[in-house]
Amino acid sequence: IFVSRFHQRPKLSRSQALEVQTNSPAAAKNKGEGMVADGGRAGELLKPTAHQRVRVKSLQEMPGPSTLYNLYEFFWKDGFGRIHEIQQKHTQEYGKIFKSHFGPQFVVSIADRDMVAQVLRAEGRAPQRANMESWQEYRDLRGRATGLISAEGEQWLKMRSVLRQKILKPKDVAIYSEGVNEVITDLIKRIHTLRSQEDDGETVTNVNKLFFKYSMEGVATILYECRLGCLENNVPQQTVEYIEALELMFNMFKTTMYAGAIPKWLRPLIPKPWREFCRSWDGLFKFSQIHVDNKLKAIQSQLDQGEEVNGGLLTYLLVSKELTLEEIYANMTEMLLAGVDTVSL
Repeated sequence: IFVSRFHQRPKLSRSQALEVQTNSPAAAKNKGEGMVADGGRAGELLKPTAHQRVRVKSLQEMPGPSTLYNLYEFFWKDGFGRIHEIQQKHTQEYGKIFKSHFGPQFVVSIADRDMVAQVLRAEGRAPQRANMESWQEYRDLRGRATGLISAEGEQWLKMRSVLRQKILKPKDVAIYSEGVNEVITDLIKRIHTLRSQEDDGETVTNVNKLFFKYSMEGVATILYECRLGCLENNVPQQTVEYIEALELMFNMFKTTMYAGAIPKWLRPLIPKPWREFCRSWDGLFKFSQIHVDNKLKAIQSQLDQGEEVNGGLLTYLLVSKELTLEEIYANMTEMLLAGVDTVSL
């Protein structure tokens, strides 16, 4: 298990916060676990005895690859496509905890499930999560709100408290089953159609793309309360444009890393990563805004006619007004991105 923490100094990451807690007087009385032994690898956990004193190493002493090595490995050799292999290699070389630099970004990676659990348990009710400065910069540039993925602290807690009402409770999630089952039925029909078009009548080529469209259709059914037509023979142009923006975001995951790792003063010389990063987000937000606005118009029409308004998550958010319209745009965009990523994998 790998957990990376992105932050800008002097902001504390979870790992640093945990280290501060470990160095506190209260922690000194604790004979417990999770201390990094002096003289051992930075990731090795020891359980000190009553007669054994263990010094917790500082962040500066933590091992890890050099900045020049990362620049060569990730940017010259395009390591973003094999990041899992690189992390496994670093775990073997540096131990269960190691640090890395990506330009101005600093990352601490944890490769031990018990230590990951220890970090997560040290969090409060409003944890600080991965700080992707490039995401925040884009939102500031375009005047966009943050969503459940990009928000931090109390803002994140507020959004989660609202969204959990319709997507975490089992009795509420059950209302989405009918729509999801319809998407599954269409997926099976699409598979039969694709098989019939092949010479052997059996093979389905490019399965990844098929399940990408399936996941997008299924997640959008829950979030937007409508069908996008991803599994139709003729996909609507609006949906095609969104698929392209979504594929750009996924296929160019490294764009996010490039955009964050390249200093702002270098962008005029290396403009492509930041330009494509912004272009993909523009497409994602545009698509979400269209569907949110369509639902808002439908709800207003029902209210004007004196009809009762019922619906799923989006209807609830628009009617309750617990989030601003900009916050709804942001959350619909980020949740669709996260949902497609999770389901299609």
